[in-house]
Amino acid sequence: MAQYPTVPKPQMPYELTSVFKTLISGFDSGKEQRREKQTYAKYDVSLTYNALSSANLNLLWNFYMARHGDAEAFYFYTLETDAWANVFIGTGDASTFIFDLPGKSTSSQTIYYNGTALGSGYAILTGGGTESSDRVQFTAAPDENVIITCDLTGYMRIRCRFEDPKMSKKNFMGSLYQTGIKLKGLTAL
Repeated sequence: MAQYPTVPKPQMPYELTSVFKTLISGFDSGKEQRREKQTYAKYDVSLTYNALSSANLNLLWNFYMARHGDAEAFYFYTLETDAWANVFIGTGDASTFIFDLPGKSTSSQTIYYNGTALGSGYAILTGGGTESSDRVQFTAAPDENVIITCDLTGYMRIRCRFEDPKMSKKNFMGSLYQTGIKLKGLTAL
């Protein structure tokens, strides 16, 4: 999967919005019943840029075109390191030993099986994962349907797509400077 260009650098601060999906039913009494439809947050991103060279404008435009607008997913890494909690890694299948962490240059990793922190039984591998992500290697493959999550500090990897399916080159360039290019967060694979 492609990675959003790291050059040119977007303007700081950029907008990162966590998105959850909850089904809410209201009752005549005023009470509500809520049910999570999505356990882990997705993240939407909005990026604006300062003055760009023609080459950098074309690089971003060509990346958009290569994704066919909103048709193809890609990875975006946050622009600064931060602490991230309860981030989805994957689901065990009783045969896979190595999983990509949703980040790179990570530290302070805590790995969880179904919400319970593991004290041992794994090693953190620096880099080598998809788009340079760090990885976790288990000494025994996690059982089927075990949900693997983590807390970590580092650059978080976000799976996303462009929000707009239809954009002229002129509007794309204008968005870079004014309203921002919008990236729509997707669930992890």
